[in-house]
Amino acid sequence: MEKSKKIDLRIIKTKRLINQALIDLLHKKSINKITVSELAQKAEINKGTFYLHYSDIYDLYQHALNEHLIELVDQIDFMDLFVYDPDAFSRNLVHYSLDQPLFDKDPFFSKDNLSFNQGAHIYFCNALGAKVLERTDIPSTLENQEKLKFIFAGSGSLLRYDSQKDSELIISIISASIKSLFPAFD
Repeated sequence: MEKSKKIDLRIIKTKRLINQALIDLLHKKSINKITVSELAQKAEINKGTFYLHYSDIYDLYQHALNEHLIELVDQIDFMDLFVYDPDAFSRNLVHYSLDQPLFDKDPFFSKDNLSFNQGAHIYFCNALGAKVLERTDIPSTLENQEKLKFIFAGSGSLLRYDSQKDSELIISIISASIKSLFPAFD
């Protein structure tokens, strides 16, 4: 039992070193210019160790991007308002999205790396949904997870394309969607 904990801790430490090396390198160059050899050297691991955890540099990038977005969502402090005050939640979400330079100077969202972020919106929606389930009394059923994906994917699309000029309308649509899809909590 003790040995398996030790192995798990080593894996966690190794993955942390690999992720940090990736982030350090992303501050200097795009993902398609980073080699496994360079990353392994930066992380002070063998290339073989890298391949025990990831199939290639792009596999690592997707895992790291997902973890990065989860960390960003963890910093949002109004998630519990989702069911208790959908209007306030929606207002906070819209203003947070429009006012926070969330991805400025973020190496994952540099212009050189954007083409590798096709899964970012899915990761972000999943992280937001998971955080709502963690912070509220909504049961974690498949149906509720899908409803949350629907709300957050739709919200993200509205915010991406319509933003500032339609913010009040977007707030009311998000709030109405929450109240409609989760009426027991309204």
